[in-house]
Amino acid sequence: MPSANEPAHNPDELLSVGEMSRRTGVPVSSLHYYERLELIASQRTAGNQRRYPRFMLRRVALISVAKRLGIPLEDVKEAFIDVPLTTTP
Repeated sequence: MPSANEPAHNPDELLSVGEMSRRTGVPVSSLHYYERLELIASQRTAGNQRRYPRFMLRRVALISVAKRLGIPLEDVKEAFIDVPLTTTP
């Protein structure tokens, strides 16, 4: 358990695609699709495995809510235009 002076999580933590899927409830195939649409972004390890910055959890959550509300992914992409993809907003 972190002490009072330490954050509960590391904001620079990188998550595997499986961990992203587990934490968000979004299938791995959908995460790959969102990445192809440039809604989310990952970094690659030396072994070419995807690693997602922790702040991508929030983006995936927003995408999931938009989908449940019937908002097309193209509209979500347009709404994200001014939100940085590679740094914490």
